[in-house]
Amino acid sequence: MTLNSKILNTLSIIMLLSSKIILTYDNSHFYRAHFFNSEPRLDKNYLSSFDIIFGAGSTCKGINAQGSKTCLLDICGCYNMQYLGKNVQKDLTKESDLILQQLEQTETNNLGLLSFSGEFKTVEADLSFYQNFKNGFFINLHIPIRKLEMTQIKYKDVSCSNCVTCNNGCTSCASCSCASCSCASCSCDNNYACSTCADNSNPYWQAFLNSFNTILSDHDLSIAPVSQSGLGDISAVLGYTINYEDSKDFDFLDSTFKFGIITPSSKIKNENCVFSLPLGYNGHTGVFGSVDAAFGVYDWATLGLHLDAILFNKICKNLRIKTACEQSGLIKLQKDTAREKMGNIYNATAYFKADHVVGGFSLLAGYSYSAKQNNELDCFKNNCSDCEIANTDCSLQKWNMHTINLIAEYDLANDIKKYSPRISAFYNIVAGGKRIFKTNVGGAGVGLDITWK
Repeated sequence: MTLNSKILNTLSIIMLLSSKIILTYDNSHFYRAHFFNSEPRLDKNYLSSFDIIFGAGSTCKGINAQGSKTCLLDICGCYNMQYLGKNVQKDLTKESDLILQQLEQTETNNLGLLSFSGEFKTVEADLSFYQNFKNGFFINLHIPIRKLEMTQIKYKDVSCSNCVTCNNGCTSCASCSCASCSCASCSCDNNYACSTCADNSNPYWQAFLNSFNTILSDHDLSIAPVSQSGLGDISAVLGYTINYEDSKDFDFLDSTFKFGIITPSSKIKNENCVFSLPLGYNGHTGVFGSVDAAFGVYDWATLGLHLDAILFNKICKNLRIKTACEQSGLIKLQKDTAREKMGNIYNATAYFKADHVVGGFSLLAGYSYSAKQNNELDCFKNNCSDCEIANTDCSLQKWNMHTINLIAEYDLANDIKKYSPRISAFYNIVAGGKRIFKTNVGGAGVGLDITWK
């Protein structure tokens, strides 16, 4: 772990639950646990709130399309290299393209499969500002900052029948489930328990392995470690909140409604680095709406619910394209310009909070479910790209995640009148899902409420 990561982790132990305050809409990503969304906003005229949270996590594990644990970079199954060059524009005067052609024409079954492992790290900071007006209306500005790293990238030849069952059984591109393949008994260091392996001494396969990096380089592609840092996607929110406390049967019933926009302010994926990740939603603009509700009883117990949806636009971009149904994994040689519609994202959170159980100390436990729909590609610039095949790419397919959110907070609101600081700590645990990294995130934060009137 780097010195900066250690510092951020140390800060994390001292500070977060700004759960009443922070809601990040650039939040739902397959590569790390979903952060707790929020509680309803306090309806107090002209209340200002400032919050900053820090979080960090790392993993070498992923969860594939069947919901099983696998190596980090095998969430789309094994990488079928035998057909890596199929339907790709080639220059057969180049040795690298000739090797691709010869390997594709080899009739040996169960040949050309690689497994990839690696380590993923994330360090994040989220800045948030809320400003209430009169009659329950407020605005919110959220600014995320991230550093994403992919390191320790290794691959291993795992040519075996376990990995190619779905490829061999694929009868049409529409029904192709290549992305669902995965080997059994996967661990972080790529130790597989595979059987019935092909003859790995095949000369064309050996030529491919010996020239693998050259083949990628000739197509402007790299599997080198990658690190990217900067702004995430900034969001701006308009909200309305209601706090009802005039009941003899319960303490309060609070509701908050929000609508806003997510701007594409972050760096996008580097299409020439296989394992590059975008810092936000990869250049797409999103609009979102959310509902928060909380019900309080016994002067200390709160039950809450959060629902939100993010809808994304279509944009034209130059990206890597899957060119054959037999291809699997994240490595694609062909580039094309296409119009991409990013899949919508839906989130739901339910939680229980023991509020101010000892002085200003509170505890919260929640469950979050996040789901993203398929991305869709169309309007290819080059006629060589088959839209139906391209849209079977695993990296475009839907994913979902189950997260357990644990939060502790100390609120100084009773001790200081005008200025009400908070300190808190959290831990987000990936409990399951499909096509995701299993990255738990711990962290902390500080917040300040200012009552002007």
